[in-house]
Amino acid sequence: MQILSKVVVLIGLVVIVASLFYLAKNYIDINQLHAIAYANKSNEGPNPVNNVMLMTALAVAGGFLTGLGLSMPKR
Repeated sequence: MQILSKVVVLIGLVVIVASLFYLAKNYIDINQLHAIAYANKSNEGPNPVNNVMLMTALAVAGGFLTGLGLSMPKR
């Protein structure tokens, strides 16, 4: 079980890092969308809704896997 718990923690941490990447990408996209709206331009900007939902799902899954791996018995 010790190897399995380490693998689950590692997978959870990788998923959390991926969600941090999407957080940075969403921050840039939302700032661009805000600039377009502030300038009253009529062209469409990127729609960050799908990326925000993906980021949230990855963060939840990563947190769950990390917690699961840390709570597994070490023997």
